[in-house]
Amino acid sequence: MADRRRRDESDGGSADTWDDTWEGEILDIIYGHYKEALDALPLEDMPSLAPRLLDAGVCFGFADPVTNIIANTVTFPTKEVGEPERDGAKKRKHKRKRKLETNGSGEARAREDVLSKIVAGEGPSPPEARTIAERSLEGLVSFLTSYFRYLPTWDALRYLSLAKADLLVAISLIQKDRCYRRKDQFRIRSHAVKTALKCAAWSARQPNFDGFLAGCSALVSHINMITQTLSAKGCCRLTVQDISWLSGLLVSPIKLKKSDKPMNLVPIRFHYPEINASIEDVPGELTESLRGILMDRVHDHYLKAVSRFPMKDLQTSHHRSLLKAGYCFGPFDPVSNIIVNTVWYNTTFPPSKEFEVDMICTLRHVESRSVNGLIAFVRACFPVISEHKAMVYLLKSNLDVCKAIRMAKSERCDVSVCADNGYKAATKAASHPKPEAYYEFVVQSLSTVISTVRSLLHASHMLSSSEILRLTTLLSFSSVESLDPTIELTKDALKRIANYKEDFLTQQSFVRGKVEAALRNYEQSKGCCYDLGVICGVNDSVGKETGFFDTKFQYTHANFWAIQEDGTVALFFTEFSNDGDSDYKPFCYPVTGLSTQEVRCCYCEFQGIRIVHPIEDCWEGGNGFEKIARGELTITNEGIFSRVKLIDNQVMGIFVQDYIYLDPAQDGKLIQGVNHAEWVINLNLDDEMRRIKSVPAGGHYPQQTSLLI
Repeated sequence: MADRRRRDESDGGSADTWDDTWEGEILDIIYGHYKEALDALPLEDMPSLAPRLLDAGVCFGFADPVTNIIANTVTFPTKEVGEPERDGAKKRKHKRKRKLETNGSGEARAREDVLSKIVAGEGPSPPEARTIAERSLEGLVSFLTSYFRYLPTWDALRYLSLAKADLLVAISLIQKDRCYRRKDQFRIRSHAVKTALKCAAWSARQPNFDGFLAGCSALVSHINMITQTLSAKGCCRLTVQDISWLSGLLVSPIKLKKSDKPMNLVPIRFHYPEINASIEDVPGELTESLRGILMDRVHDHYLKAVSRFPMKDLQTSHHRSLLKAGYCFGPFDPVSNIIVNTVWYNTTFPPSKEFEVDMICTLRHVESRSVNGLIAFVRACFPVISEHKAMVYLLKSNLDVCKAIRMAKSERCDVSVCADNGYKAATKAASHPKPEAYYEFVVQSLSTVISTVRSLLHASHMLSSSEILRLTTLLSFSSVESLDPTIELTKDALKRIANYKEDFLTQQSFVRGKVEAALRNYEQSKGCCYDLGVICGVNDSVGKETGFFDTKFQYTHANFWAIQEDGTVALFFTEFSNDGDSDYKPFCYPVTGLSTQEVRCCYCEFQGIRIVHPIEDCWEGGNGFEKIARGELTITNEGIFSRVKLIDNQVMGIFVQDYIYLDPAQDGKLIQGVNHAEWVINLNLDDEMRRIKSVPAGGHYPQQTSLLI
């Protein structure tokens, strides 16, 4: 059975969607689950169970695989369930029983016949011809990749193999591997779980979609009773009365109780202690996935840090230092480190010219550089540990590098030497604009005021302008570097910087107008009043492509902070049309949590822009992953993973924000890099023009791609 078909692009998936080894191994496991379910079902007394199983008896749900098969089979509608049999049916049943008494192997052959229809045949098959086992596997993979971010299909198959095709066991393993906090754990009532279950049902082509979803909910509401009953039956055959009882339970609309927690039953089912979800020898893809989780956690900290700045102070001056040097490593907790590093850089290396903004398009570059710095810090203190293990320590410590080091610290480690090496490695890995000055600040100067700074930042409220001013005074240490420029910008570099700033200001004006309109609409509907703060996170590539010559998309998603009348700040999500003349009414919703775990947007994830979305599905992309499961979008899970992997790792080089925030009085090394980049671009353009002239009419030439993000 291990020689299985390989799914290709003609099947509606990407060429790397399936792996021969994993698929064959997992299908063999699934066949075992179906054999066990067939042995338990009373097929002779209820022959309609066989076609119902073949049609809808998928092995995924919120119980163990065998229980799921049985439950999904009996919830598939038929007239026979729960109805008394007619006299003729009883006579035929007795006749069959007498025949089987003379031929004891007849019943076994009947079950083998059903099982043979479940086992996959040789060679590829179209989606509509796939067996219930194959559809179950597709549903399992779809659930995991729709629920978990940064989970490629290959990893999903690996986890399913380890979990013996048990969905909740696989979820438990992934959560353990990713060091999930309690608040991020799998919750049966969450929006993310409901969405993933719908994706699984679509992928498995469940014939009774709504009935399947209702049956899964009903199973959860009776999970303990059903599990105990079926476990007590053991290897015994279920009776018609058992099926009738089970069917009655699964069709009754019972409200879920807090005590119904399917994940509590996972340790009872899982009997493979040799499988360790935190193994050292992990595949490279798993490390890449862990980096994505780390980036999400870092983004949470940056949103919290932004909310603690006085909005006017952030918009007038600190936005620059936040993006250039506001890293989350240092001697404090991550949020305090971001604030301290931002204020220190702005104090020590003030801009030669103020540049006020209303919008920060994305934080991903400083976030990605922070992650590099954190990993380098831990590994510099403990060179023997792997990058993956360093990430594990950071996740377990909620990115507090001091706590991470204490976790990994050996008894012989010299803490002072560890810190020295760590900061040197972190500033280098994070491409700090002033590494020597920062090292002197954090290792030597900061120690004289560290207690006062910690006390000032201890509370979680928004800091006042006077508190920021006090912090500025505390962190005012002399710089070890000269501020004189070492090299001048070339004419081409100056022109490019001017163009980027002009484009940024044009976009900012458009976005701010739309956000203000959305906030006004919200205020009118709720009868409240807000002042708009900073817009942090903008994705203008949502929905379908529009335009012909200038490619743009239908909508923009963004987060912004707004200040309430009592002085507290709230994070909002907004969606608006990119067409200035559109009648589409911009709207916004407050988002109560900062985590991006609960709700996913395929458009924002594909662009690598972390935006917190509301649970309401009224925004474009709210059901995007369901459309992916139905094959209605060109975006795929593999495409999202590959693109995010590329973007999150692309921290070197020069980006658009570097051009916008370049200061001739501060950034000598960056100026040299920008000048060189312009020289390369012009050189490439000259070569391109020569190639164009040399191409005959009707010919083709390779296109250049921009490295700027």
